[in-house]
Amino acid sequence: MYSYDFKLITGDNNVGTVYLPNQNDTNIPVIIYCHGWGGRRQLWTPTEKLCENAIKSGIALVTFDFFGYGETGGDYSKMTYSRWKNNLSDVIAWVGNQPFAHKNKIGCYAFSSGSTAALRLAAKDDRIAFIISVGTCISAHIGMGKGGPAKLLADNLELLQSGGKVNIFGVDFGIDFYTDTISKAPIHTIDKIKCPLLFLQGTADNTFRIADARMGYDLMRKENLPAAHIELDGGTHELDNVADEAMKNVFDWLLMIIEGQVNE
Repeated sequence: MYSYDFKLITGDNNVGTVYLPNQNDTNIPVIIYCHGWGGRRQLWTPTEKLCENAIKSGIALVTFDFFGYGETGGDYSKMTYSRWKNNLSDVIAWVGNQPFAHKNKIGCYAFSSGSTAALRLAAKDDRIAFIISVGTCISAHIGMGKGGPAKLLADNLELLQSGGKVNIFGVDFGIDFYTDTISKAPIHTIDKIKCPLLFLQGTADNTFRIADARMGYDLMRKENLPAAHIELDGGTHELDNVADEAMKNVFDWLLMIIEGQVNE
């Protein structure tokens, strides 16, 4: 395996890492890993398995830090999922111009809040060839311990409209975060996604993530769009306790997609 780091000169100057089966690989499929809230581009149990299986399958893996995290950095209170969507768009543009990448076979392994960015972008951007969505977030069901962003927005509307901030998940956000999270949630546009999409979900995850994966699959199938849905018994939000089983399902599905077969 050969790897190297990169830093974009566009947008938020996202920092990332490329993992290739061989240093001189050209025109091969690419998986872009989209981390979730609190995540990083560095490999950890599930993504180590993802990278291992990608390399064995002759596929490149690209990881990067979204705005507010890792070496990309930035004031996280200014994060929105629209900003993350734009980060992913910038990374895809960069990957598509690299000699190692097959431009028509660039897809995403999108985890948790990272799925919000990937699913939003895929609804508008046909550069994404496939998505594996893990711990899916298509609705605004985050921070439900405090009632979720909709309740926080309603309860604190006057404060937010006057420029104040309200805490969710330990971060003080202004009104832009709340309106963006609610009004542009992927549930509103998931029926516009045309690329094959696998919802991979653990049954030990929280109720909202399980429901989002099922809703996303049902909404896509209602429109006869190419979606698959797999629930792994006892799998956590991260699927770290079923990582081998998760990766088998991912690559069984993905290799069919790459070969041009749509998994019905």
